[in-house]
Amino acid sequence: MEKIKFLYRGRFNFAREVHTLRTRAYSERQAWLHFCRKLAKIHEVHVIHVMGLFDGSKDNYKIVKEMDKYEE
Repeated sequence: MEKIKFLYRGRFNFAREVHTLRTRAYSERQAWLHFCRKLAKIHEVHVIHVMGLFDGSKDNYKIVKEMDKYEE
């Protein structure tokens, strides 16, 4: 059986800027990792730094599923 990817939208408050990003992933947790990697690349910092900022201890991001099934 083929796994299904979902389309996720993430809003992140990073460096006093709000970033809205989209990604395809199998789970919300995987989407979170994709978003952290994208933000690290945008701001030219290490991904570990970004993951620490969005570890769930603060209300500084939100991830929602936009589509239940993403057709490629």
